[in-house]
Amino acid sequence: MTPLDEFDLAASTVGSLVSAIRADQWALPTACAEWDVRAVVNHLAHGNAKVAFWAGSGPPAPDGDYLGEAPASSFAASVAAARAVLASPGLFSRQVTTPLGEVPGVFLVHMRVNEYVVHGWDIADATGVSTDLVPGLAEQALEQWRARFGAAPRQPGGPFGPEVEPAPDATAADRLAAFLGRKAVRG
Repeated sequence: MTPLDEFDLAASTVGSLVSAIRADQWALPTACAEWDVRAVVNHLAHGNAKVAFWAGSGPPAPDGDYLGEAPASSFAASVAAARAVLASPGLFSRQVTTPLGEVPGVFLVHMRVNEYVVHGWDIADATGVSTDLVPGLAEQALEQWRARFGAAPRQPGGPFGPEVEPAPDATAADRLAAFLGRKAVRG
């Protein structure tokens, strides 16, 4: 599977979750303590908007509402825009500047895939659907986050809380969420 195939799989998985959000679910709490479902989806759309800036092909993406009156279609449009940038010829082989420093352009794909898997879990958990999302990509994301964090302590209030113990029958996405300090808001 190519990096863009991985992006497409993760994006379509989250896109399906977002399309299925009912009007009464947008304000549901999520495992991201300060964000409801709409804020999580907006965060993903904002991250999609940042891809052009990080790739060097667009202006900075300001904070704000990226979803407007039609959140699902606005999110889908943000995914399409990010994918167009990620598919740019030569992007994968050149260096780009991200909040994590200078990295190969293909890293932008991995950033989006990991965000989609983690926040897809947040959306699925909050809206009561299966959190067994893209097992292969979830395992890959878990390996990447373990390599990045190792056993370093994480403090409450940071982007990721201290690791929690996953259930014995946890899916790959559940184990990833637990590693990043997520506790299910339902069940």
